[in-house]
Amino acid sequence: MNYAEVAVNFPGSRSTFCYAVPPELNIAAGQAVWVPFGSREVQGIVVELSAQPSIESTKEIAEVISTYPLLSAVQIELAQWISKHYVSSLFEALALMLPPGFERKPITCFQPANLEQDLSPLTPEQRQVLYLIEKDGKTSLKELERKFGVKKAKRIIEQLLHHRLIIKGQELEKAKVKAKKIPQVKLVAERADIASEVARLNKSRAHKQAAVLQFLSEQTQPIPIIEVRKGLNCSLEAIKALAGRHLISIELVSVRRDPLSHLKLTPAPPPVLTSSQQNVWESIQHVIAVSQSKVTASEAKQPHNEGEVKQPPVFLLFGVTGSGKTEIYLRALAQTIARGKRGICLIPEIALTPQTVERFASRFPGRVAVLHSGLSLGEQFDEWQRIREGECDVVIGPRSALFAPQPDLGLIVIEEEHEWT
Repeated sequence: MNYAEVAVNFPGSRSTFCYAVPPELNIAAGQAVWVPFGSREVQGIVVELSAQPSIESTKEIAEVISTYPLLSAVQIELAQWISKHYVSSLFEALALMLPPGFERKPITCFQPANLEQDLSPLTPEQRQVLYLIEKDGKTSLKELERKFGVKKAKRIIEQLLHHRLIIKGQELEKAKVKAKKIPQVKLVAERADIASEVARLNKSRAHKQAAVLQFLSEQTQPIPIIEVRKGLNCSLEAIKALAGRHLISIELVSVRRDPLSHLKLTPAPPPVLTSSQQNVWESIQHVIAVSQSKVTASEAKQPHNEGEVKQPPVFLLFGVTGSGKTEIYLRALAQTIARGKRGICLIPEIALTPQTVERFASRFPGRVAVLHSGLSLGEQFDEWQRIREGECDVVIGPRSALFAPQPDLGLIVIEEEHEWT
């Protein structure tokens, strides 16, 4: 049996906890799991796997949350350093790099128990709370507190628990965000049969169904239901009727919430550099080319001194506003991308304007992601997933964007480095 060291999502938890990995679960470092912790189940991140347990008695991991590792070995190592250096819990450090909206907390809830008892001794308030729990089948403590007030709800709940009329339990709050899916329709009937089907539907006065079928026969790809309904002014029932006869199919398709969809981008070629820009760029260009070159076989065989860490080169640019520093960033990113690497550009929140983002997005159309607090949780979630899947050459955001899951990272730009943030 294998064992896992897990960082748990529980206040004040500084160290990892050892859990046994059930044989039926395929677990890897960086994966998110549910684990028993005291009387509850909490989220955890697998930090390390081993063949031997670090303690004598272990509980088993309950189940996986993600079927694949959310964090890489480099990110886990970084989180361990952050936890030690800033004296924070390991999970808090790991959470910096997790998908937006990942954290879910356990909530207290109540279910009806023995309702065959005589309820006549109950007060009207107790009856009201019990009725609500019975009606819903399960009610959270937060919901009861919202309806009856915190003090009153807790007092009545204690009384109902004492009489064994309700059962106290815990469950996890609903996921805060997930992939957005919309229903789309497409034609599945043979196109040769469409004309006769349309004629039959019109003859039976199902004119809307006939119009939908005719419209879909003219499309080359699936169409969102909302567009079909709006364009043809038809009901959902008409579409479902066609699906029920297997003439069309309805499928849920994931769609991206794009925070840059409102921008009208025009690809912009690099401008001619000024003499001062040219001098700076020649120095940076040469160093980037050398530092990002692949290690040759002979270099790989050369021994290194123990504990030696090769530091990446750093440039500090001085220049007043409007002196052209951003163009140097853009060229450095372009060269990094040309060498098969990717970049992150950190900008103070106050300077993260649409104009700034538009300039980067115009230079790298379709390959820029943004991450900041001004986005909806759904947009942040989709951008994070898109970055992780390697669809973005450049990530732009405030300091938290440093923890974006950008693969093959070759360059970090820190704009306005002197700002306190």
